[in-house]
Amino acid sequence: MSAQSHAAGIHLTDLQKTYNKTPVIPGLTAELAAGEFTVILGPSGCGKSTLLNMIAGLEKVSGGKIMIGSREVQNIAPKDRGLAMVFQNYALYPHMSVADNIGYALKVAGVPKDERTSRIQTAANVVNLGDYLDRRPSELSGGQRQRVAIARAIVREPQVLLFDEPLSNLDAKLRHDMRMELSSLHRRIGATSVFVTHDQVEAMTLADRILILNHGRIQQFDTPHNIYHKPANTFVAGFIGSPPMNLIEAQASNGAVSVGGVRLAATEISGDVTVGIRPEHIKVTESGIPVHVAYREDLGSHSTMVVEMENGQTLRLATQLGEPIRGGEWVHITIPEDKLHFFNAATGDALRSN
Repeated sequence: MSAQSHAAGIHLTDLQKTYNKTPVIPGLTAELAAGEFTVILGPSGCGKSTLLNMIAGLEKVSGGKIMIGSREVQNIAPKDRGLAMVFQNYALYPHMSVADNIGYALKVAGVPKDERTSRIQTAANVVNLGDYLDRRPSELSGGQRQRVAIARAIVREPQVLLFDEPLSNLDAKLRHDMRMELSSLHRRIGATSVFVTHDQVEAMTLADRILILNHGRIQQFDTPHNIYHKPANTFVAGFIGSPPMNLIEAQASNGAVSVGGVRLAATEISGDVTVGIRPEHIKVTESGIPVHVAYREDLGSHSTMVVEMENGQTLRLATQLGEPIRGGEWVHITIPEDKLHFFNAATGDALRSN
């Protein structure tokens, strides 16, 4: 089963949504390429589900334009937009078999039985449910139910697939397995996919590009690599990463940037600046900046620590498991200059990143 030839790009132009005169999305413009897997990521209340629902036609737009392929669709009914949606709660009919759940939309649309049966089987095979067509949803695991919901979406051969936090109800192992399945599915069917989540691991592992929202505004729309290594502002820098990037208020003068008298790097920047450094880039060394270990967690693959500089500045570190360090100790750290990020202290926008 392939939807490569049916994939359509999505063009959003000055898209707006207002509730009771309060702007939730004040004016958003973006282009989602045909066949691309876009993840919309952001904190709760940032407008990501509202944006997805406007694309789907489940929310009426307050202004702006939505193009799917060459068609303007903001005033077209959801069923006529050439898309399908997968929800968080599966929304399966408990009294129907897997086959009937998958093919329900085709039946309503009057698709002939022979064609319907063939398309149901093909969609079920795509999500590895070919042997489960006679079962009821109650006889399936959570992951299998989610796959039924996905098969029900792709059986319609949509131009666009929309996912509204579809993995939130699954446990950690199932979420990992479903991420792999969704990635494989996207490669096979090629439909334009838009996936909403608040989970940055899902975003980083699934997306071709990540659209990061805050208060209905795009903070950065870029590849996972650039989102992580070249954040556009302090919001993105502090939102992505676990632990997130350290953001330090510093002063730049006389060709150097310093924190509380501790020189961090040479720089041509002057004045107040916010310096960013990822926790995994700070190294514990025999000599360097003395810090007090306030807290430590061992997480299996690595350890995280909260340390305090002599001037009171707090930093987060992520180190290889096995470092012989305990909470309460004094150790030395080195902050590599080539790993520093610089942001405008007033606006939060990136100035330069090494």
